Amino acid sequence: MRITSTLLLTLVAACGTNETPQPSPPATWPSCVPNRDGVITPDELPIAIGATLSFYVGADRTVSLGGNGVWDLSIELPGDSVTAIGPIALDTQWYATSFPAGQFVVDAGNGLDGIYHQDERGLWLDGAASHDPAPMAGKTLIAYATPLLALRFPIADGDAFTATAVIPTGAVIDGLPFVGIDALDVDVTLGARLDVPYVQFSPALRVRSHATRTPSTGTPVATKRTTSFLFECFGEVARAESNPNEPAIDFTAAAYLRRFALGK
Repeated sequence: MRITSTLLLTLVAACGTNETPQPSPPATWPSCVPNRDGVITPDELPIAIGATLSFYVGADRTVSLGGNGVWDLSIELPGDSVTAIGPIALDTQWYATSFPAGQFVVDAGNGLDGIYHQDERGLWLDGAASHDPAPMAGKTLIAYATPLLALRFPIADGDAFTATAVIPTGAVIDGLPFVGIDALDVDVTLGARLDVPYVQFSPALRVRSHATRTPSTGTPVATKRTTSFLFECFGEVARAESNPNEPAIDFTAAAYLRRFALGK
């Protein structure tokens, strides 16, 4: 069973992965000034629906995600594209009524959307759905019985948690019924600095997520790892996704790499 990248839970605040045209009029950016205390509160992770930032995006990259708290992702790489991305409103989507608690949508890749909401406790994944109501591969619609915690406030050094969500009867993946459990293991590390092309973010928070999907019957289990770097008021400024079933927590082969692109 394929594990959807919605479980990777990496695009937050104004840095969602939606590449579809944004609504008009242009979004209003929330007022937020980083205080650089190394802790992200709900006010420092604003959701700017309809706003976009630019990112370098590439596939099959070698990365260094461990180390001593100084992370260097600053080298411009051949083949990188520059893409403007950001979250969009839920209410205009075909599946909106299936997610009454949802607030916004991010593109999860492979024709899928992730549906989220945020409150004072954290950022929550409500489920996933195919971007189109009748795709050729078959419709996907997963509305969790209870949402899956993606980030817990305050986001701070040393925080770690495990969250689970039941995929209930009635869910479909690629047009086929599916019942099971999605689980997420998350840990947070404060680092001195993250370098991306032409920009340094200091301090930066590294968030490592390990997503697991297990069906209710049978033994197949799919896993995937994501390492995200967050900065106050910006949200996510870099992200690396592993290949499926990656064993190393600080993997070096990234199937997907995204980094903030200054002035692009």
